[in-house]
Formats: sequence, structure tokens, C-alpha cells
Amino acid sequence: MKTVFKSALGLVLTLGLVTGHAQKKKELPVLHSNVETITYVLNNTDRNPGWRISPDLKPDRLEVECKQKVMKVAFVTDVDSVSFQVKAGDTLQFYVLQKGREKALTEIVGTPKNVNFTKKYIKAHKGKSTVEIPEVHELANVLVALSTVGQQDSNMVDMTTPYYKEVMAYFAPYKNHPIMQVVNRHITKPFDNDSYWYYYALKMNACAYVFDKKGHIRNEGIIRKMGFNNQADPMAANLALVEDFARKSNFRAFYQKHQLYYGSLLQTYRSLNPMEQMQTWLEAKFPTKYGSYRVTFSPLVGGAHSTQRFEDNGFGQTVMFVCRAEPVAQYNAKVNEMLASRVVFTEIDHNFVNPMSDTYIRQINEVFSDRKKWAAEGNGTSAYGSPYTVFNEYMTWAVYSLYCLDTFSAEDNATFLPLMERQMEKGRSFIKFGAFNQKLLALYKENPSRSIEDLYTQMLAWSKTQ
Repeated sequence: MKTVFKSALGLVLTLGLVTGHAQKKKELPVLHSNVETITYVLNNTDRNPGWRISPDLKPDRLEVECKQKVMKVAFVTDVDSVSFQVKAGDTLQFYVLQKGREKALTEIVGTPKNVNFTKKYIKAHKGKSTVEIPEVHELANVLVALSTVGQQDSNMVDMTTPYYKEVMAYFAPYKNHPIMQVVNRHITKPFDNDSYWYYYALKMNACAYVFDKKGHIRNEGIIRKMGFNNQADPMAANLALVEDFARKSNFRAFYQKHQLYYGSLLQTYRSLNPMEQMQTWLEAKFPTKYGSYRVTFSPLVGGAHSTQRFEDNGFGQTVMFVCRAEPVAQYNAKVNEMLASRVVFTEIDHNFVNPMSDTYIRQINEVFSDRKKWAAEGNGTSAYGSPYTVFNEYMTWAVYSLYCLDTFSAEDNATFLPLMERQMEKGRSFIKFGAFNQKLLALYKENPSRSIEDLYTQMLAWSKTQ
């Protein structure tokens, strides 16, 4: 969830600027905080608000892609800040001290350029949307399904299908493989934030890897790291073990055996998710443009979705990591399209909503500061720890309502929208979503040509009154 950071830049440099390949000072800088979730900022503009202070990690590591020779990295809390200059190969450390807790050793590691979109790659993907079930990604989801928590957490793993039963039966003899000990050590509890961060890191980064002609797993180097910046790549850290599991379990034979099944899922997904139509609508409403959309899913994924966006050589690509699509018998074709498209649309439009929210960060932090008014505890809302992330979740889903209003009949909207509002309020505990959504719909109906900026202003003004 990358954003542009402006209002808090006055805090930066409170502790001064730290540079160098490795720090030689005996005393490391200490960053003070009254809150658990803080922000890091890259080059004064790329704001990432979801960094959790973790004293137990020793060190808690942030890998920074060095897209240029020197990158400026600032960590900002509610009361303090520290700034670093980082080059590829640098390792810089400091402490974060949250009030009432032990100091958290935090480490910044400068890494080489992550994204390499060549002219050939851009030509092959520009203006296109792809849907895929990648082989190494499926392998990562098999590891999650076999894990102790994977057999309990229905959001991580869809346990309702015959395919899931096949997976569990086929791979059961390998549940004690050493790689499973690693997975179980990191994914420890159902619906647990830290477990989910590792889960996302495992499956998202797996999409950067392929099997070569000799059966070895290697990073294909187009996007080297596809997971979030606040987590290391578990595939890179455990590549030999993952490869050993694949070889001993004969995973590749299992994957090839199910090609017809995967093909049918891909066909269903494309029929229920008109990607080009969504892209056209979003790019007409927002100033943001992307060159390519890539949807990745596994039949083993439950409801745990995520998205990332990547840019290089003047070309932008968004990647969505979602679940399969399946029609529901009680609804007509259009309502089924609405139900299925909502999943990927609300991931795609994070890549439009988040940059827009960046320009309203001060207002969002003020209006959504009292989190309990907007998000009750439970059902995963603790993953949205800042006003910014809570607001963006409201807005991404509400923007989908506008797309539905423009795309589907009044009758189908009358069926679908209450389902979505109930899911957000009761299923996900975003307790004011229904009222928020209806207000945005009312504003849009008054003037469908109204700019997104105007809608933001109106919705933040309305939210302030709640």
C-alpha cells in the first residue's frame, strides 16, 4: 500500500541523517514511538504506513530496492523520526522504542533494482490482462495447505473442494518435510497478523520463480521480489528446501496432471471477470494509468487477497493475488459477475485509490483517527491499523459500487449491493460501510461526471460528521 507522504515530513531528520555501508558507531540511533504501527518513507514521496514494531525479530528487517544510486529512507512515528541514506549492499541498524516495551532492533538492507521490464517484455504485455495459476505459486499454496494453521484457517485455504482433498491426500506423506517445519514456525495461529504477513510473503514472492529445464527452481528476474516490502522473501531464504520438497513429492507431476482442471478454472474466471471493462472504467475515473494487469490465483486460496504494483522503463503493471471465481446457483449471470468481479476489482482499485488518498493524507488521518468508529475488532480488521488503511478499504469497496451503478441494471444492483454492504459490516467488521457506501452512491447519482477529487472532498466532509 504505497502512498505519497507530505504532511509529516517536518518530523524527518529529528535524529539526523545516517549513511554508510555499515555503521561503525557503538551506539545505534533510537527512534521513539507511542504507537505500534509506524511509517517508513522512501525518497520523501513513497509513504508506507503499515510497519509494525517487532522487538522479537532481532532484527526486524526492511529491504529497500535501490532504484537509484542513493535512496533516502525515513522512519516516522507519532513523536519522532530518523532518516538514512542507503545504497545497494548497505546494512544500517537502529532501535525503535515503543513506550512500555523493549527496544526493537531494526535493520535496513539496500538491495539491487527489483523490476526489469525490458522493451520485449513491455511489447508483449502492454495493454493486456493475463490470468494465471503459476506452478511455483501453486507449490507455495500446497505448503500452506499442509501446514497446521492451513488446515484451520479457511481464509488462507479453501477446504471445500475435491481438489483440496486430493492435495491433502497426495502430499500427506510429506507433511513432516523440513520445509514444513519452517512454514509451521512462521504461520502459527489462524487469523493472526504476523502469520498472514508470512503467508503473503510466501505465496506472492513465489510468483517470481519458475522451474528451469533441469527441474531447479530459479527467480526469473523480471520482478525479483513480488511480496510486500516489510517482509523478506521466504522462497529465497528456503529455496533448497522448497526444491527438495518438490522433487521428493513429485509435485510437478501432480501439477501437470491437473492442467485440465486449472484450465477450466481460468476459463470460468475470465468469463466472470471482464478485466478490460474494469480497466477502462477505472482509467476514465482516475488520473492513474497502468500498462498491464496480471491476475494470479490458486484453487487453494480462501479469501486472503492482496495486490502490488510495479514500474520500470516507463511501464506500470499491477498484480492481483486472489481466489478462484465460482458462480452461485441462486443468482443470475450478471449478479454472479458482480460477486466475482468484486474480488479482483477491489484489489485492482487499490492501485488507483491509494495514490489518490496520498494527496488527502492529512484529512484522512484527522477524520479516521478514532478507529473504533469505523472498524470493530475481529474478522481481520486489526490488519488495518492506521486511519489511512481503514479509509482506503472503505473507499476501494465503495468505488466498486459506482462501477456497478454504471455497468449493471438497477434490479441487479438492488440484489448485489446489500450483500456487499452486509459482508463489509458483518463479515469484515467495517461497521459504517453501509452508510458510507450509500452516501457515495447518492453523491455520484447527483452528478456521475463529478471528479474523483470532488467525491473525496465530499466523503471526507461527510465522514467528519459521523
